[in-house]
Amino acid sequence: MVARIPSPGLAAPLPVLPAAPLERAGDPRLDAFQRTLATMLGSQVPVSVLARLGDGSFMVRVADTPVRMALPPGTQPGSQLTMTVLAASPQPAFGLGEATLHGTPLPLSANAASLAASITAASTPLPQASGQAQGADLSPAARLLGQVLQSAAGAPPLASLHPAAPLLPAGAPDAARLAQQLQQAVAKSGLFYESHLAEWAEGKRPLAELMGEPQARKAPGTPPTEPATAQLINQQLATHESGQLVWQGRFGPEQPLRWEVRREDEDGTGPERDDAAPGWHSGLRLRFALLGEVEASVSLRGTRLHIELLADAGAAGVLRAGTPRLQQALDAAGSELAALRVRERDGA
Repeated sequence: MVARIPSPGLAAPLPVLPAAPLERAGDPRLDAFQRTLATMLGSQVPVSVLARLGDGSFMVRVADTPVRMALPPGTQPGSQLTMTVLAASPQPAFGLGEATLHGTPLPLSANAASLAASITAASTPLPQASGQAQGADLSPAARLLGQVLQSAAGAPPLASLHPAAPLLPAGAPDAARLAQQLQQAVAKSGLFYESHLAEWAEGKRPLAELMGEPQARKAPGTPPTEPATAQLINQQLATHESGQLVWQGRFGPEQPLRWEVRREDEDGTGPERDDAAPGWHSGLRLRFALLGEVEASVSLRGTRLHIELLADAGAAGVLRAGTPRLQQALDAAGSELAALRVRERDGA
């Protein structure tokens, strides 16, 4: 049992991972891609043409990143091109001969993009010794999966994970209501529909809850290649692959919020382990009118919480002063505050 924290400002005995920044509301892979390209400006880079998409654009691989790009007519999947990096932002741009091409990272996970390219390549007829072309004999399921992933590559982000309406349109936030809204945002995102369906079949979940998920609201007969449906399937694959869920919306009308939830590493790193309980990490970043920008990183194992807050110098003092109230609220909720650290943004 960890002794009660007697005063605010105590440092956590083990590091807590910081919350991801929120400067951009789009796919974080675009930020990483642009940072990579910024170190390669003016350089020539190899570009692999992986597949031709349904809208006539191409899936290519640049700097180990799947990218969607318009290429000259006649370009064939499997081709190897050499391009010059012209710009990293606001939009990645490449030179091919006298043409300037723009590329955008595909909203596919790395494994999904590779799988889609593999299916497309396997479906492309290859010349045989007899002079005739012959393609691989793919199963209907494989062909359908390839079509779904290609459709997802051109689909917009999921509305259930990128909602337009703020969580709190007006008024002071209510902690219990906010917690319920965030819980419902994840539960009704559609990412866990199949497991919820199994729970309903076993009598563990009411039908009314299932009807609030995206799959249940679609018209009967909607094909899996429909863009929104395909993107949902792709996001399920990406969540399973990465082991994390990212929800991006707005806390209030002018307050962007990015919330990340993931399972803690199983290698024993992170906050003090309790092998009897699963570990989870949650991180978010918000901007308040009086406090400015505040990052919160929370690690939970069982009922034990490790919390780290990062804020500007003035706000950090306010947060430290409020530590006893946080301790009391967590005690009332039955959670143990094992460690708390409040840091100033300048590294103090």
